[in-house]
Amino acid sequence: MKHLQLTEELQEAASLYAAGAMSEAERKAYANHMEADECEICRAEVLELQAVMHSFAMELPERTPSPNVKMRLMAQAELSNSMRGLQNRPQRQGYEWAAWLISATATAALIAVLMLNSGLRKNVASLSARVAELESQMMGQRTTLAVMTSPQVRVVNLSGQGAASQAGGRVFWKERERLWLFYVSGLPPAPKDRTYQLWFVPKNGLPVSASVFNTNPDGSATIEIPVPADVGELKATAVTTEPAGGLPQPSGSYVLLATL
Repeated sequence: MKHLQLTEELQEAASLYAAGAMSEAERKAYANHMEADECEICRAEVLELQAVMHSFAMELPERTPSPNVKMRLMAQAELSNSMRGLQNRPQRQGYEWAAWLISATATAALIAVLMLNSGLRKNVASLSARVAELESQMMGQRTTLAVMTSPQVRVVNLSGQGAASQAGGRVFWKERERLWLFYVSGLPPAPKDRTYQLWFVPKNGLPVSASVFNTNPDGSATIEIPVPADVGELKATAVTTEPAGGLPQPSGSYVLLATL
């Protein structure tokens, strides 16, 4: 029967086959399964284990195999030792030492393969997740870049004020979608009891809070802000320093300012 996915049971069978720890009948049945059933899952696992065993058999860490695998390996080694003893009694003592060494090496090699194979799978899964994360970030950056360079986007530069004269800000204003992409740089993080507050300043009426934020340790911040439909036509935008949590109306000093 052709298998569709690798399970722990199938991995253990492949490990025993690769290490030569199956009986002759089991070995023939397993080999027939791979060929006659054309089971690519088992065949690929055996080939991978054999390749790793050949490469790493001489550099083996100490590991403890699963009881079932260890039992099968030691039983196979004992059987090989018994057969050698029957064939050549005078050299029994030497063969016993060789058989013990072979079984120990086979056990250690299989343990190393199993541990390495598991580690490789975990590393591949971790790397795949990281690649997916980076691809997602790249797509987000491409979208942002497309927004920034679109001719339908209005760019507004905010200049630093007072003690924050080294700071700067920029609004990428998607007027049709009523959306701001707001970027800040060079603005030190506000103290714990203070916060920064961005304001919409309409031509008529009082300022409207757009966002309450703080900057990163490097003085940067990135915020996406919807522009309310009832805010009216804007004449300016500003950032002030306010008590933590912000206020309904600006009360602190201006740190960034731009006319629209």
